[in-house]
Amino acid sequence: MKRAIALGVAGVVAAGQGAHAEQPRTTAAAIEVDRDATPAGRVGFGFDGGEPVDAWGVSLQAGWIERPIELDAGAFASDSPVTRPVRRRQTLAIGGALALGDSVVLDGALRGSHQVGDRLHAAGEPARLQRFVLHDLRLGARIRVAGTAARAAFLRGDLTLPSGNASQLAGDARWTAAWRLIGRVTVPRAIVVAGNVGIRLHGAEVQVGDQLIGDELFATAGVAAPLAALGLAAPITLTGELLGALGDHIGELSGPSPLEARVGAIVRPHAALAIGLRAGAGLVDDLGAPRLRVVLDLAWTPRVAGRRVPSPPPADEVEDDDHP
Repeated sequence: MKRAIALGVAGVVAAGQGAHAEQPRTTAAAIEVDRDATPAGRVGFGFDGGEPVDAWGVSLQAGWIERPIELDAGAFASDSPVTRPVRRRQTLAIGGALALGDSVVLDGALRGSHQVGDRLHAAGEPARLQRFVLHDLRLGARIRVAGTAARAAFLRGDLTLPSGNASQLAGDARWTAAWRLIGRVTVPRAIVVAGNVGIRLHGAEVQVGDQLIGDELFATAGVAAPLAALGLAAPITLTGELLGALGDHIGELSGPSPLEARVGAIVRPHAALAIGLRAGAGLVDDLGAPRLRVVLDLAWTPRVAGRRVPSPPPADEVEDDDHP
């Protein structure tokens, strides 16, 4: 099984590298400047960290980002000024997840935004940025390939379908597809460590100024620690995340390589209800690494008798390896 997974990931990477010559390229502003990958129907991390879904779940997300894209002076011409095609964006997303047995989860999300910015005035395009936009439809599927609820490995695939708002920096020119390998481990005191690594393929490469947005490698890592692990009796979990990507290089052009850090907290006032609040900022000045991000997530994932995915034991029942 491990060998098959390794060969599958290697095959995806090789396919992505071999597709460059066949991909169409456009110089329009056909890009999505915010690639938040919070999975629909659950609240855990700002990425799929293998969080279990008993049977189904629905979610609502409200987000605020500042300056997700800023192009330096001279990006389009020697005398072009600094421009912020999208200066600010408020987003509302709805989504859902469906579990097929204990190992497979399907999910989908759709979001809309209000945004302000310069669009591409520095490039000589007079059209204004559309204030209200609908983003690409995002679909995903995850399968557990090894392990149990406490230690598991998953394989996830994502597909986005164009909404037609690529010129408003709210979608891609064509489809995108991503594959990722996910690892999730629950250590003593019910602390969860999760991460993933993968590749994202674009149906069309897009040149914006002096940058080329195309295929990319990405990786994420996160830690979730309940306050009970610190000796505090509160149904709150603290989270920390690091998300990064490595853009493609073709000739003299290169893609953006954003890096973002986030911290947050999750409260569960009811067994089926989770409320998460996260805040983050880009650690580098690159497309897709906003100066500020604030996200509020609400998810309802009811526990259904007979289809419950085993969950890790609570903190007070997990034995410490150092004290048998």
